[in-house]
Amino acid sequence: MRTIAARAGHRRADRGSLSLELAILFPVVLMLTLGAVQTGLWFSARNMCQAAAEAGVRAGKVLNAPAGAGAAAARGYLRDVAGGLVVDPDLSEARTVTDITVSCAGQAQNVIPIPGLSIDLAQSSSAARERFTQ
Repeated sequence: MRTIAARAGHRRADRGSLSLELAILFPVVLMLTLGAVQTGLWFSARNMCQAAAEAGVRAGKVLNAPAGAGAAAARGYLRDVAGGLVVDPDLSEARTVTDITVSCAGQAQNVIPIPGLSIDLAQSSSAARERFTQ
């Protein structure tokens, strides 16, 4: 009989411990989950920025392509394909007589609501321009 009373007293001392454990663990598990989602969004936005830069280079390297054709093609790619993954994209094009470089910079969407958190990304692509040589 004494052991049953001792067990009952032990159970009363543990009351509320599950609530306390959940209160401590839930934010940690939530941040880990949101961190994994944020990492996936960053990776996708980075890939979209790289693909836009490559599309811009393909459009700008053709023979007699007008200035700005690469940046315009990259902007169109992001508008049509990225679906808002790249926030505030900044697309630029640099040309020389022989080469073209298109750069894409921006930020990935934030899932974790931390003020001041901006996940920057920058990608670029370069290629030789098509031209006649003698």
